[in-house]
Amino acid sequence: MTSYERVLNTIEHKEPDRVPTGEWGIDHDHVSRIIGRHTFWRNRKDTTLALWDNRRDEIVETMKEDYKELIEKLDYDIVTVELVPPKDHFVKNKPKQLDDETWEDQSGRIYKYCAANDSIQCVTKNDGLFELSDEQIESAIENAGHDIDDSRFELIDYFRKCFPDKVILCRSVNIQGPIFAPYGGDYESNLMRVFLCEEELERLGAAAVAYNRRLTEKCREKDVDIMMHGEDYGMSTGCILDPESIRRLFFPVMTQVNSDIKAAGMIPFYHCCGNIWDIMDDYVAAGYLGYQSIQESAGMDNKTVKEKYGDKLALWTGVQCETLIEGTQEQIDCEVRQNLDILMPGGGFIFGSTNSVQFGADTDNYLRAMELVKKYGIY
Repeated sequence: MTSYERVLNTIEHKEPDRVPTGEWGIDHDHVSRIIGRHTFWRNRKDTTLALWDNRRDEIVETMKEDYKELIEKLDYDIVTVELVPPKDHFVKNKPKQLDDETWEDQSGRIYKYCAANDSIQCVTKNDGLFELSDEQIESAIENAGHDIDDSRFELIDYFRKCFPDKVILCRSVNIQGPIFAPYGGDYESNLMRVFLCEEELERLGAAAVAYNRRLTEKCREKDVDIMMHGEDYGMSTGCILDPESIRRLFFPVMTQVNSDIKAAGMIPFYHCCGNIWDIMDDYVAAGYLGYQSIQESAGMDNKTVKEKYGDKLALWTGVQCETLIEGTQEQIDCEVRQNLDILMPGGGFIFGSTNSVQFGADTDNYLRAMELVKKYGIY
């Protein structure tokens, strides 16, 4: 089978020749180790600094070469890509570096290096607005997706051409971003808006539909196969927000976006970390056909997920990110073999990490997991 046939059989809950593989994300330290050189691929810190220096084209060109080599070395069936900064990206005033881990921009916002995921993050509190005018809401809806130009699909175009027989997955579906963007606040203030700005947020759902409709139309033209929505609604003990609020504000938007994706001939998947038992039925009802990031450490037991949803969702999991970080190779062997036994029967299983191959994990553990699935994941 080709990679395309293998993945499509899996999604249709048929048993392919072997378990297909791919990743939602694999961070730069692992990519560099595998290909033997520095990379901008999922290199948050270096990419931020390079974009501040207006080196956009260099970033994109090297990402093409590096990710292509990684896919070939690991023989992924799914090529996961996303939009890149537009060709006209330009930073007029680069943030000033205050010390080895601190920067300040012209507006006084402070940025700090975060060692946990090797990124640079704004740490200046920004509540933004808590009320919008009718004109602001209408403008947000009207302009949603207008920044999606062809130059942002440079990676998608390149990998579609490089890998005609593999599945191309675009992970740029965005539900909450267009809804919250008009307020201009940060993550914490957006959580408050769920309870304080409910009516406005419901209206702004139209902006998210418009944004993703534009994205879907372009991805259809680019011959993308899977459209993936990534939003973490779960934590270790349950949903971050009240499930009823998620159902009321976001699932109607997801349902419409997924309907548009299917109408365009593509397949909707979702990525969601944490314990999301309370909204699993809602994901299925919204029309998703695949679920990635099944976090057993948060209580999403693979065996139970398979029993309840294995005939409705392709399950993309296989080795927990915690095991990749802290586990021994013996623990990797045990976990991978156990998950193959549980998840392979009847198809519907894509092998990968949950939620990603994170910065600081043990690369050898990951390579061992990939070796095992290629050896034992044969139908």
